[in-house]
Amino acid sequence: MNIKNIIALGTTATAVIGAGIYGGLKIAKGVEWFKNYSKLIPYTVQSVKDSNLTNDDDYVLTAHRGFRAVAPEDTLPAYEEAGKAGYWGAECDTYRTRDGVWIVHHDPVTTRMMDKSRVIELSSYDELLGLTYTNGHNIDKYPYLRICTLEDFFKTCAKYGMTCTVELKYNRNRAHYQEIIDLQKKYGVEASYIAFSFEDLVDFRKITDAPLYYLVEDITDEAIEKAKSLENCGISYNCNDERNTDNDCANIKKAHAAGVTTATWTCDSLELMEKLVRAGTRYITTNCITY
Repeated sequence: MNIKNIIALGTTATAVIGAGIYGGLKIAKGVEWFKNYSKLIPYTVQSVKDSNLTNDDDYVLTAHRGFRAVAPEDTLPAYEEAGKAGYWGAECDTYRTRDGVWIVHHDPVTTRMMDKSRVIELSSYDELLGLTYTNGHNIDKYPYLRICTLEDFFKTCAKYGMTCTVELKYNRNRAHYQEIIDLQKKYGVEASYIAFSFEDLVDFRKITDAPLYYLVEDITDEAIEKAKSLENCGISYNCNDERNTDNDCANIKKAHAAGVTTATWTCDSLELMEKLVRAGTRYITTNCITY
């Protein structure tokens, strides 16, 4: 072997070793990220009675993934607790199983919340029913807790008179959206539909006149124009992104000036809620603030 081949072989070996180390670091970072993602956020349940908001202020509260501060998120107990607490509305995330059942779950896989890992859209409903929740607030109160269907979500909202907010996940299953509308009509509930994919909202508008909300991290001119292009479509923004709350909530007010209704998600601070309501946002989705 000549010197060029030795150098080339050494370079290749170094590259392979380097790639292996880099890949290992990426995996390690991914594992660490997932551990942090899986940790329960220590919510403090608060009441608007302790804020400076008055009866003249125009706002309503929606329970984010149900009342997840007191029961595991996106489960039947979380929606029951939201109803008992008097929430105006409840929000859920939905996927369609391999055999055509719409279920309620935030992540596309069950790893974070349940005892076994399954890709929801590649699993049958019966397979998912075989899994048990092992994560979530007060999980010890709910042994053998199973996955919740979208039908059960609508049924529970109807029971307590809550308005439904349904997030359409990951730009798929558009051919089956009518099934969601049929379930909504079956239980006679009011509902709005939200998505990060604007194309999902465009398709959903073809089958319903229900309110739609375009989910965004920050309110941009482009987002405002997109929402304006679709009938009865607002913007739902991340209230913890300072781009929305800086400069006296200028971007929120810009959306309202353009005729676009705003909602917000994960508002868990009474002080922040006051600021958003004063800026004109009526629909407040929260993990822990109650009436």
